[in-house]
Amino acid sequence: EMLVKNVPSGSELTAELAGFISTEVDRINSLVTRFLEFARPLELRLRHAELSEVIDRAVTQLERSTPPYDVTVYKNYSPDVRPFLFDPELIERVIYNLLLNAAQATPPGGVITVKTRSVDDNVEISVIDRGSGIAPEHRESIFNPFFTTKGEGVGLGLAIVSKIVDLHGGKMAVESESGKGSVFHVYLPTERGQ
Repeated sequence: EMLVKNVPSGSELTAELAGFISTEVDRINSLVTRFLEFARPLELRLRHAELSEVIDRAVTQLERSTPPYDVTVYKNYSPDVRPFLFDPELIERVIYNLLLNAAQATPPGGVITVKTRSVDDNVEISVIDRGSGIAPEHRESIFNPFFTTKGEGVGLGLAIVSKIVDLHGGKMAVESESGKGSVFHVYLPTERGQ
């Protein structure tokens, strides 16, 4: 930032190069931050919370993204899902990452659905999009660190999601068809062993 401010006026090439440096420093900072988020041991802060409120916050976060995504998010919450013990901050991050991936895969004007329901001793959260889908040869690798098919991505989003769900004693499943969309299912236990 100081370099950009101190570039002499009239030197377009120098100003352009200083701008590139600033942009690349921001990109590297973002990469290092995401890597540290993945590598750092996470500590669960469990408390009884309302899942729908946590999902609402993640949806709001997506709606405030810059640049904005031209998608509509529909919420389909089951009234059977009661407050249960989980880490609201980390689960918000899970939902936000899944919504962000869905928004990036969905064409402008498209729809994403977030759905909850009770299944045995678990709560199922599904994020459904009708976007580009995941190629069959990539499905086994999507939760691996640094695997990405995006030009801008670093491949840590789904790895962090998987780590958080595992910490909760939960599991994930993915259904996807190339060109037709994807459904990410997160299963969180509502009963925790003491």
